[in-house]
Amino acid sequence: MGIILQDSTKAGSKYHHGNLKQALVDAYIELLGNEPAEKLSLRRVAKQVGVAPTAVYNHFVDKQQLIVAVKMRCLRQFTKYLNVHSNHAVEPEDRIRSLGIAYFKFSIEHAQLFEVIVNCDIPEEYVTDEVMETSMAAEAELRSAITALCVKHGIPASLYNEGLGAFACWSMAHGITGLAKHHLNRAACLSGRWPPEFLLQDEKTVEQSFSAMTNVLVAGLLSEARRTLDS
Repeated sequence: MGIILQDSTKAGSKYHHGNLKQALVDAYIELLGNEPAEKLSLRRVAKQVGVAPTAVYNHFVDKQQLIVAVKMRCLRQFTKYLNVHSNHAVEPEDRIRSLGIAYFKFSIEHAQLFEVIVNCDIPEEYVTDEVMETSMAAEAELRSAITALCVKHGIPASLYNEGLGAFACWSMAHGITGLAKHHLNRAACLSGRWPPEFLLQDEKTVEQSFSAMTNVLVAGLLSEARRTLDS
């Protein structure tokens, strides 16, 4: 399943009327499929949309401001995807597992958007309250599951416990995704050192792998939380 873009960003299409700012963001994302970000200029994006280069400056003062808008779009779609495709189960362990699987699937189904999220940094001078809120929205989805996990097991939902849990779960999802995306798990699986399901080649093995890793992670989180509680 590929990225679904609006009609204004389909290959060969040109902007006619409506929201030019949105069309420019769509065009930038589309162009990333074939051209590296460092080679994309505002002039190139304007050409893709079919408007004069000067029209771009009515919405973005420079390329970096456009990149910020692009990343915000990608982050919003990412957060929405996690919310829609994860399991809103009563058990927090199931919620954590399903969020990890949703993270993994998003990286495959929306590869261009995922690359923008992980590779496009926003300079400090461009960070606003809106940027911070949008950047943390996906983390909030995970943090709510961690809070529920603490409550379920009688552990104080402290800033440390919630932060550690979110950090660990995010690291698990990103780590598994990165290993599979770059085939760094392949040699270990094919050599027999790792179980074959860790190749993550289908829905079943993805489910099995994330279930096992979630069990390990949750056990470790609870152990650490209890240790700090007793110290």
